[in-house]
Amino acid sequence: MEKQKIFRSSYVAQLKDNLKKGLSLHLYKNKEFEYDKEKVLILPNVYRPTDLLKKMDVKNDFKSAVALYEAYKNLTPLQASDDRFWTYLTHVDLFPYMQNKWIEHIAKQPDKEIERFLKHWFLNTTSQDNLMRHTLAGLWWGVHLTIDRERSNKYELTEVFFRNKTLRARTMGPSLFFRHKEAVIGVLEFFKENNFRKFDRDHRIFTEYINLIGGTKPLSYFDRHFFKKILYERLEKLKQKI
Repeated sequence: MEKQKIFRSSYVAQLKDNLKKGLSLHLYKNKEFEYDKEKVLILPNVYRPTDLLKKMDVKNDFKSAVALYEAYKNLTPLQASDDRFWTYLTHVDLFPYMQNKWIEHIAKQPDKEIERFLKHWFLNTTSQDNLMRHTLAGLWWGVHLTIDRERSNKYELTEVFFRNKTLRARTMGPSLFFRHKEAVIGVLEFFKENNFRKFDRDHRIFTEYINLIGGTKPLSYFDRHFFKKILYERLEKLKQKI
C-alpha cells in the first residue's frame, strides 16, 4: 500500500498566500489541483486508502464521515489535528469531493470566492472549534468523539450527532465538554431518546447547560448516566415552566 502524503508546513503557508493574492484562484476550479509534488512528506505508519472517494457522498455527511474515519481510523489525535494532512486531502486525494461539495455554492458569491475557498480548503488554526467546522476534519473528529464501541451499532449515536449541522459545528462540537467521551455519550443518548433532531434551540438549551455544569464540577469524574440524569432533570424543570 502507498504511504499517506502530507504537505510541508511551508507549502501550506504558500498555498494560502497564493490564494489570498488571487494567484491560484483558477486552480480551485480545475478538475485537478496542480501542486508541487516536491513539497510533500510521508505521514509515518499511515497508508493512503484506494477507494475512499467512491465511498463519500456530498449529500450525506454521516455516510462520508464514517467512510473517512474507517479509512483513517489509525490516526492519532495529533495526526488528526495536523493542518498539513487535511490541506493535502482537500487539495489532492479528496479534491473532487471538495469541489462537488462547495463549487456551486461558492460560484453564487463571486465577490467572496477567495474567502470561501480559504474557509473550506484550509484550517485557520487547529483549535477544536476550527477542526469541527472544517469540511473534512469535522467529519473525522465527529465520528472519533461520538463512536460507542459498547453498542451493537457503534455508530448509532454518531448518526444522531450528524443529523443536525448546527449541533455538530456550532453548539455541541465546539463545546468544552465534547472532549469528554462519557459526557458526549450521555448527551447524545438523551437527544436520541427525546427525538431532538431539527430544533436548534432545543439542542442549545441542553448543551449550554452541560457547559454551565462544567464550570462548577469536574466533568471527567462522571459517567454517561450522570449526564443523562441531569438533562432529564433539566427537561422536567423546563416543562414545568410552560
